[in-house]
Amino acid sequence: MSYIDGNGAFQSTDDDYDFGQSYPAEGYAPEVYNSGEVAPAAANAAAPADRPMTSIKAAGFTAGGKPQGAPGATRPPAPALVKKADSSPEAAARELEKKVNQFIEESAIASSQGQHKLALEKAKEGVKKEKQLARQREQNGILDVMNLELTYAVYFNLANQFHKNGLYQEAISTYNLIVKNKQYALGGRMRVNMGNIYYEQKKYPAAIKQYRMAIDQIPNTAKDLRFKIMRNIGNSFIALGQYQDAVQAFETIMESSGDYRSGLNLVLCNFALGQIEKVKTSFGLLIGIRNQSKHDRERDEEEQEANADAEGDSAVAPNDSLRQEIRERYPAIRVAQ
Repeated sequence: MSYIDGNGAFQSTDDDYDFGQSYPAEGYAPEVYNSGEVAPAAANAAAPADRPMTSIKAAGFTAGGKPQGAPGATRPPAPALVKKADSSPEAAARELEKKVNQFIEESAIASSQGQHKLALEKAKEGVKKEKQLARQREQNGILDVMNLELTYAVYFNLANQFHKNGLYQEAISTYNLIVKNKQYALGGRMRVNMGNIYYEQKKYPAAIKQYRMAIDQIPNTAKDLRFKIMRNIGNSFIALGQYQDAVQAFETIMESSGDYRSGLNLVLCNFALGQIEKVKTSFGLLIGIRNQSKHDRERDEEEQEANADAEGDSAVAPNDSLRQEIRERYPAIRVAQ
């Protein structure tokens, strides 16, 4: 604060305005530093004495001195992806379908290895799982995705395993479940298997009935299958001693395509009936089978390779039952080619 004293002199006092500033003493000459240098006092004032160390990871650097993602920098392995569990009703149905298919496969494998009891147990387990699957779909209202092929397969396998275990009545009942369901497009063909079961039980009239019902449901284009069933019908009539009916079945086969077994049976049936002229006619049909379709020739060639005799003659005719009979009766006679 400045004022004029009693003598008229100008005076100044800074007591009220002392801000703690220290003034250099008289004769003080400040040190001069070159450009870029910092005075010691300024350097000490700029950096605190106990400054804590900071992390460099926020800038993307690692302890090795290389930023993450730079060439040569090591990156930690990414965590494995975890598949989100699907707990929807559709997912549960798919899991049950897998289990049903697994039981069917295990049953088929056991059956092929001759373990028929084990195959039957697996088949029954497959049916139980399929019923559980049907209930689960019904409860969750997803009947629109019903797998009819799976249901068909599981019951067909069960019937087949019943048959192989000699449980004929159970097999027939299971096959009936298939043939009575109109949703199965090929269900009618199961009547052939039902006919085979009746044939094994020597219930030939029931077998013939099933074979004929099967033929009615097989299209005319499936000629090979129709003729095989017709042959079964002829064999059933032979077992019953009804040779005239058997002749009709075998003549139907021989007039359309013909095969050696049916031709030989036709000859024998006519011979049993004492119809000599028909024996000659049917024998002519038998020896004329060589003029057959390409498909039949290829099939006979495969049989020829599989049944070539011990001499290794690759040019022999198909090893049909008639030629085999001649070889057994007259071993010294070579069948004409």
